[in-house]
Amino acid sequence: MEIIDVALNIRKYRQQRKMTLEKLAVKAQVTKGLLSQVENFRTLPSLPLLYRLAAALEIEVAALLAATKDRRRYVLTRQGQGTVIEREDPKAGFVYRALARGKNAKMMEPFQLEIPAKSTRADVTTHGDEFIYLLRGRLTFQLGSETLDLREGDSLYFEGAIPHHPENRTGKSAQLLVVYAISA
Repeated sequence: MEIIDVALNIRKYRQQRKMTLEKLAVKAQVTKGLLSQVENFRTLPSLPLLYRLAAALEIEVAALLAATKDRRRYVLTRQGQGTVIEREDPKAGFVYRALARGKNAKMMEPFQLEIPAKSTRADVTTHGDEFIYLLRGRLTFQLGSETLDLREGDSLYFEGAIPHHPENRTGKSAQLLVVYAISA
């Protein structure tokens, strides 16, 4: 089981039942914000939360924990072949490519992230640490009350609990390596 599998399974069953985030949150007695974090794999849900979500979706917990494909001990991802994962609000235009899909028992979740020109999103928080490395372009990164200007080759390691978001104020897309540490 991977955090992505759990998130994608929750979203899949919620959408099959034509439920909004808000409707499922109310039915599972959880905040819409926490449910959004779970569906966007920013946090791993607790076992009690999984049981409440399964009950609200009228399915077995095992369905939420099911792996979406075979698992291996290693994963080789060729250039441009990472699995595109729907994560952010589509309006932001952010494209996440999972670089380690299929690896068992990961301690981190690496992505290649493409941020289109003139794009941003609202602040988010995550559980665990984050690491970003700017491969191409320039970004302004809002980290709490600080504004950081990042250029190609710059990296940033921070605690995900700090509200944060990237902004691409330039006319060209930016590309990052993003690594989320998975906290237990």
